[in-house]
Amino acid sequence: MEIARNQTPEEGHPLSFSHGSSWASFPGSADGDDADLAELMKLLGKVPDRRKRKGRVYSLAFLLAASLIAVLAGASNFRQIADQVADLPASLLRKIGGRWCWFRGFFRVPDTSTIRRALEDVDVAKLEGLIGPWLLRHARPIPGGTLRLAIDGKVLRGSWIGDHESFTLFSAMIHCDGVTVAQVAVPSGTNEITQVKTLLDGVSRGVDGRVVVTMDAVHTQRETAEYIAGERGFDYVMTVKGNQAALKKKIYDRTLPFLRKTPHHVVVDDTHGRIRRWTTWITDADGIDFPHARSVACVKREETTLSGELVSKEHAWIITSQNTTTVTAEDLHDQVRDHWGIENKSHHIRDTTYHEDAQQIYTGTGAHILATLRNTAISMLRITGHNDIRRTTEWISRDRTRTLPVLSLQVAGRNTQ
Repeated sequence: MEIARNQTPEEGHPLSFSHGSSWASFPGSADGDDADLAELMKLLGKVPDRRKRKGRVYSLAFLLAASLIAVLAGASNFRQIADQVADLPASLLRKIGGRWCWFRGFFRVPDTSTIRRALEDVDVAKLEGLIGPWLLRHARPIPGGTLRLAIDGKVLRGSWIGDHESFTLFSAMIHCDGVTVAQVAVPSGTNEITQVKTLLDGVSRGVDGRVVVTMDAVHTQRETAEYIAGERGFDYVMTVKGNQAALKKKIYDRTLPFLRKTPHHVVVDDTHGRIRRWTTWITDADGIDFPHARSVACVKREETTLSGELVSKEHAWIITSQNTTTVTAEDLHDQVRDHWGIENKSHHIRDTTYHEDAQQIYTGTGAHILATLRNTAISMLRITGHNDIRRTTEWISRDRTRTLPVLSLQVAGRNTQ
């Protein structure tokens, strides 16, 4: 009988690895022990191990898989990852390639320094290049075949590079699903505007599918539009603000006559004690000199109290490579509004559930690899139907074998946790 060192018996008796697995609580699965982790382990095995062969005890694939399990259980830093790994059941350690110590009779587990040194030396770009397409392949089928991606940067406030320069990660997330399919670090001395090509180069359009990329006003650049629509054949949706004053004026002049007419689309939301109204007008981009521009739009956002008192009002000026025969005002409204899901479904979760901004990391690729593990964990949970990320990590932390259907991306049903 295989015994993991971390299996501490309550009454002086060893626990077998068949004990302590509560699979009835996972919807649609009677026994998670049949979960096949071969695909994940093969994927992680492709990440080059840059450590010296001499003195290696654990494979890099094992360390990455064990760390991912720990993050799925809520671990937010290297010490917490090590604590979670030390407490993994023998059955799970066996599945991810744990090393059995025949002399002592248990699976060996790495300590904090071992995990830290290994992860800080990982080729994160290679790992991201493997994980992103894998998650994209397993994401939910796209209605109508259109893949909608939001791209945005996030500053890791507790991490620094160079002489006190902030560290920024730039990522692409599928609208609504909250699955991150690409991420790159913004090099020192540059900004995320320069990294759009690097970020999206690994994103494929899929079989006969369109790709629509949404972004905030900082990315409203001619070079970005040329790359997305011209070089890649994707569509872009850009917000135009004061950083492109001349372009904004042209869009304003083009849409102004329509603002005096019946809106093309209206949405009203009266939740949370406020009434929010989004009104959209859309027309062609005739006379506007911008690469591959086909349509322009105005989205007016108004918020009032239940009694009708105006709280706020603003206009968003939009330019897109989609023409009016393929995109409706309703489509464009959804694309613009869903873009900000990257803040709520990715950045906010990483800050509140994993306390990312509180992590003080200055060496190697530590900050980047931890962010990659968080993105991967969040994405895998969403793919397998878990939408309350914090509560699900707490649920997993009480029984780490609950990660098995997640690691094998078994979509067993939409979990309400």
